[in-house]
Amino acid sequence: MAFQRKLSRAETAAMSVAVIAMTVGMALNTPFVAAPAGASVPLVFVVSTIGVLCIAASFIRLSSRVSHAGSVYGLIRYAQGRSPGFIAGWALLLTYGLFVTAALCGFGLFTSMLLDPVIHLPWALYTVLAGAAVWWTNYRDIKLSTRIMLVIELFSIVLMLVVAVIIVGRQPFTVEPFKLGASGLVGFSQGLVFGIMTFVGFEAAASMGEEAKDAGRDVPFAIIATVLVAGLFFTFVSYAQTVGYGIGDIKSLASAATPMNDLATRYIGAPMAMAIEFCCAVSTFAMAVGSAAASSRLLLALSRDGFLPPALASLNRFNSPGLASNVIMALNAVLFVALAAWHDNASDLYGYTSTVATFTVIIAYTMMAAATLSRFGAEDRARGKLYMSALPVVGIVLLAYTLFVNIYPVPDYPFNVLPYIVIAYMALGFVVLLATRRSQTQGNIQHYVLADSNPSPSGAGEVSSDMKGVA
Repeated sequence: MAFQRKLSRAETAAMSVAVIAMTVGMALNTPFVAAPAGASVPLVFVVSTIGVLCIAASFIRLSSRVSHAGSVYGLIRYAQGRSPGFIAGWALLLTYGLFVTAALCGFGLFTSMLLDPVIHLPWALYTVLAGAAVWWTNYRDIKLSTRIMLVIELFSIVLMLVVAVIIVGRQPFTVEPFKLGASGLVGFSQGLVFGIMTFVGFEAAASMGEEAKDAGRDVPFAIIATVLVAGLFFTFVSYAQTVGYGIGDIKSLASAATPMNDLATRYIGAPMAMAIEFCCAVSTFAMAVGSAAASSRLLLALSRDGFLPPALASLNRFNSPGLASNVIMALNAVLFVALAAWHDNASDLYGYTSTVATFTVIIAYTMMAAATLSRFGAEDRARGKLYMSALPVVGIVLLAYTLFVNIYPVPDYPFNVLPYIVIAYMALGFVVLLATRRSQTQGNIQHYVLADSNPSPSGAGEVSSDMKGVA
């Protein structure tokens, strides 16, 4: 049983819009940028947008050739083969899976902030209730899920833009936030790490490759549109936050837990701050739904090709990966219970899970860029288009720097332990790869190559190796 191609361009884009969670990024991330970069926060997001476009170029180029539910697994398998495809897919599987837990913790955090003045309940209760709703939504028709996500996120974006416009309208325009400030290049570079991390999830539309009506056009459009819109949104809203606190009081922004809430209260009033909290809550819900949908499809793709139990590759009566969805949500439920028993702070748990997810997404993004160079490098040289190969090189450099800054200097506990969790998880992935090296169910990647694409030499060779059961 195959997926039905029924998603419009907007519904395909909804996946990336939901997982990148723009309103949450602006609600929580700008203080982390402001701390090292000072008042240059908007400039950080301008440069981050350019850098992420270089990373996104690999997804855009390969997703125009291949439509696959496995996202990076299918795209890299087409470009380089089964084994590197699996390793990248395995890494991204943990990213999307942890994003579900992170988003649900964020939902508990913002909902408790919103409702505490009326009724005081544990934040974990809100998280559990939202988790049940995410489970139900993800189990059903993907069109319903994408429409819910798109409406929720667009509403949140519009409301946050209203607040930002009011703040900017009450302050004289200044170009200072777009200049390299007193923190210098070092502080700016450190802020750039958090700027790039704010974009994580832009590629989620690639997991809709087998369900988009015109995947070869709609998926690349969704990816590039998400990055460009997010870049403009991040730049404008961060500018509003910077001038809202004041160029001379950037330390207040750097130390703020929820800067948009504070500014909404200061410039408009408490009711608008409550509206921002509501928007952040529903945005984290959309993020959880999108992450669950993407991870369940990736799990299905890996199972379909023999890496995991084949039963996980089944579709339910809604044409959704029902069993894979159940497994993803059950694992998240177990993880959440364990984390909440260990540490009863929603904000911290959001940070811990998001950090681990960032490590593994860096692996997946780097492998995507390398796969693009491998697949198209010779072609670009032959056509005199070396600038096309320069984009993934820039992406790899930025990703390597992001990873380095996250592990050196060695951070405090428990962040110093998190890289070892990633190493253990990736080691398990190599064990799975070796254990399934002779699997008889390995699939044919050429089945997912779009009709108007040139067949991949590596992909064509892989078909014969798949028939022999060799990775």
